[in-house]
Amino acid sequence: MKRKSLQAIIIFSFFLAACSAPAETQVAKISPDPTQNPTYSPTVTAEKPTETPNNTMLSKKMVNESSPLCSLEEAGSQFILSCADNMIVIKQGENRRGMDIILIREIDVDTFGFTLKANITSEPADPSRLDKNQSGFYFETDEGRRFALRIEGQYFNFEEWTIVNGKERTIALNQSYAPTLFSAGRVNSVQLTCIPDNCDLFANGTLVGRLPLEQFNSISTIGLFAASPWDERFGTVTIADLTIEDLAATRPETQPFMLVDDLTADNGIFSQLGLSGAFSDFEQDGFHFSPVIPYGYYSAKTGPALRNVSVRASVEMDFSPGVPATQYGGVICRASNEGMVAAVLRANATYTIYRDALRRKFAVLATNTVDNIAEGRSAHLMRLDCVDETISFFIDGEQVESFTDDRYGIQYGRSGFFTKAGGVAYSDAIIFSDLEIREIR
Repeated sequence: MKRKSLQAIIIFSFFLAACSAPAETQVAKISPDPTQNPTYSPTVTAEKPTETPNNTMLSKKMVNESSPLCSLEEAGSQFILSCADNMIVIKQGENRRGMDIILIREIDVDTFGFTLKANITSEPADPSRLDKNQSGFYFETDEGRRFALRIEGQYFNFEEWTIVNGKERTIALNQSYAPTLFSAGRVNSVQLTCIPDNCDLFANGTLVGRLPLEQFNSISTIGLFAASPWDERFGTVTIADLTIEDLAATRPETQPFMLVDDLTADNGIFSQLGLSGAFSDFEQDGFHFSPVIPYGYYSAKTGPALRNVSVRASVEMDFSPGVPATQYGGVICRASNEGMVAAVLRANATYTIYRDALRRKFAVLATNTVDNIAEGRSAHLMRLDCVDETISFFIDGEQVESFTDDRYGIQYGRSGFFTKAGGVAYSDAIIFSDLEIREIR
């Protein structure tokens, strides 16, 4: 396979109106902070519309005594809210009962889209336990559909709130881990940008998730919320420096996300925390990635959480067709707290596609032999497409499987690699190169 130049290229979603070069030339080198990229800024906004129906949207300081976001809770409420110094502080009530509780504050708007920014700090009720505080933001379209972002510790998910037979129902995408969301007690700079194309979530300057949306005409309400299930205690969530900016109706659609990296150098696309416990060296021939424990398996994920995606990479390893083998390497999509889809190539020249879900671990969706893999070491190009309910797998450009699967709702998450060691784990067991992650619209 022809080797690319030793650089990683990542094409984040960006707004065409904010860029000076044609769309097909918009590429950006990876950096820890994409705002340092001269051709991309997640915080750039288009010009304001000439007519703004609601001036609330243009308020830089959303937290004040007269704001609906600061209205106090009624006596006996399960939550306590206070506002001061441009901060909203939310706590659990002193006499919290054993029941699911939620706090909602909202403002009326009339806008095509918005960019919301806030600095959020979450302190769990018990510092010795994981942060289970739930908070986030939501908006309602002119058609009455409500979409929400929920953050819990270093995880997030997008939801749609609907009323069915008089009862509220939550339809949620899979909860996804965001490496750039800081742990409890640290300030997280969060940005949510929503237009009738999608919502993009940035955590501390990095795109961590995208919610695809159907077209709508306008947004009528924007709000914030906090929630706590009956069996959890809620500590303290502080929302500081909250701003909401109006976006122009002439703003073009965002571009599909794309990440390309030949994996011959460490360009920071993998979280170091996620690589601990495995061989993970970048060499001139690619990314040497394999579990250090015999027969153990491991995954490395990168990029934002997406719904429809194509993941491609070259996988090099030793093959012995027809000989029983446990070692494999492959690619994954939709990796989240609820599971993932994995397609792997084994050392015995067979492939397997798994659905790994909490309710059923490593269910085999498809398996077969690859006839054109010879004895010895070789590299093969693998591509896994996850589009709606359709899963398609390609090896060396040839489609070997395509089927539908919607069981257990594995439909959203991050992408990356998946490996399993053989009887002897060693650093050169599996080498990945030429990674490509492409959002499919």
